[in-house]
Amino acid sequence: MIPRTNYQTVESIENLYRVDENNYKRFDSSRTAFIRVGQSDTGEIGPLNFYGKLHLNMMKNIGGNVEGKSRADYALMMGAEAIHFVIGTYGDQNANKQFLKWAPLFVPEPLYKQPAQIDPSRLSYLVDTAAKTYGADLVGIAELDRRWVYERNIYKHFVFDDVESPMETEEAFVIPNSMNRAVVMIIAMDKDLILQSPNVANHAGADLGYSRMAFLSLSLAEFIRALGYNAIPCMNDTALSIPLAIAAGLGQLGRNGLLITPEYGACIRICKVLTDMPLDVNKPTDFRQTEFCAQCYLCAEACPAGAISFDDRTLIGPTLSNNPGIKKWYVDVEKCLRFWQSNGACCSNCIAVCPFTLGFSTENCLQCTNCIAPDCPLQLFTHQRLQYGYFFEEGEKEARGQEAWERFIEVKYFSSH
Repeated sequence: MIPRTNYQTVESIENLYRVDENNYKRFDSSRTAFIRVGQSDTGEIGPLNFYGKLHLNMMKNIGGNVEGKSRADYALMMGAEAIHFVIGTYGDQNANKQFLKWAPLFVPEPLYKQPAQIDPSRLSYLVDTAAKTYGADLVGIAELDRRWVYERNIYKHFVFDDVESPMETEEAFVIPNSMNRAVVMIIAMDKDLILQSPNVANHAGADLGYSRMAFLSLSLAEFIRALGYNAIPCMNDTALSIPLAIAAGLGQLGRNGLLITPEYGACIRICKVLTDMPLDVNKPTDFRQTEFCAQCYLCAEACPAGAISFDDRTLIGPTLSNNPGIKKWYVDVEKCLRFWQSNGACCSNCIAVCPFTLGFSTENCLQCTNCIAPDCPLQLFTHQRLQYGYFFEEGEKEARGQEAWERFIEVKYFSSH
């Protein structure tokens, strides 16, 4: 992995990717691909309608004894998803629902009505420690940028107002103006399961990550409430996870449309808790992920749906499920989900092949189509992806011979270090 000491901190998220304020609007989460694909299939709007076709192909896979998609494989998946269905059902469209309630669940009133008088730096330490105790692998704190809060879900708008506590009315979800912090938490998924994509084992790995997200966000919200502050636990609901995670210094946005962390690549799940607790914030960090992704096309090549772009970053995406106004690599998420349906399970190919997922060591060299070693700052921290082969001039390795080639690699990539 890239050591955190190799990060360059930046002042704001705009240093990492541009937001076109003239075109960007808060995202209407009823436009998410899951909702749109499910509505196209059934004529009805709802968070789970998408799964109808996927489940039909699941039964075909089981009946056909398809390798990697047996009844036992699907049973493992269903066990993995049980907790998140109980607590929050992915969080999709479930703000203030199930156990993701915006009010305390079990904290006694004398605690949540009396804020603890503790210094912000100490509170930040306590929150970080609690989150890691509950299962977070990485934790960051960001200012709650309201641009990343959803404009609405299927049913109601999200609004900010001068209220004491977060609440839901008949018209809207109301977030207090005082809630100006987001505690963002990263959970590393089981890499061995994800690497089996697109077989069902990877779906089990993803759903196990969601179950851990549900437990983690709920637990940290109750912890914050017990210290006397408001807390909104979020899985996929209420606010966009990736820009909040970037603002909290946890990673950067990749070509595959996912947050990439130096520790775990994109083999992660993200959850967050919004709060009015006075916490110190982290700064965004730059470990040159954008430059790396600009030269690497593995995720695009490995995508069975052809949903990942080979082109440069743009300000607009290919589908209404994308939200325009941010300069990034947009993914055709509807194509992606159509493959999930036909596959009978989710797909994580773009995570599985990403060199950041596979890990890094200082002996490995940058694998890209435009090597700038020894000047590239990522050179020492990238993975030598032997299973995909080197990028080099055709016939060069054969012409040099194995031993000469190894010496050439050593000199070319490591002599300056």
